[in-house]
Amino acid sequence: MKIQRTDGEQMELILQEDFKYGKYDDHHTYFEGDKKGTFWGSIAEDYAAIGPPTGFQGFISWIFLPAIAAGMYFNAPGEYLYIGAAIFTVIFCIIEMDKPSEPHNFEPQIYNMERGARDKLISDYNTMDIWDFNEKYGDLWDFTVKNDDIMKR
Repeated sequence: MKIQRTDGEQMELILQEDFKYGKYDDHHTYFEGDKKGTFWGSIAEDYAAIGPPTGFQGFISWIFLPAIAAGMYFNAPGEYLYIGAAIFTVIFCIIEMDKPSEPHNFEPQIYNMERGARDKLISDYNTMDIWDFNEKYGDLWDFTVKNDDIMKR
């Protein structure tokens, strides 16, 4: 049996046992593993894609493990290392919780709201402290109730 193969402008009939599935029919997974690059390059791409911490939070993130290693090298008491790790965790979490999320991280129902109300909600979300925002707009997150009139607030 012959199968028709297409390569750009050229067409030819080839035998079924000679047909290279995926290559000749341009299947999307055939060239998936052909990306050139190194293991560490792919790690760096993945790291950059998640948006790593920046500023002071990034600084304490990068200094945490060397600080623990230095404490262990200089025989610091274990209690101090535990206290330092706890302080790091608290500071890191406070900074992380205070960050506004990106506007595209909202529930899909937000985009069904009236445009002016939605824009006001997203603007407030990106400028207000998260706790104040939840206190002011907390009832809007219950999507079982039709309530998108936030322009009056």
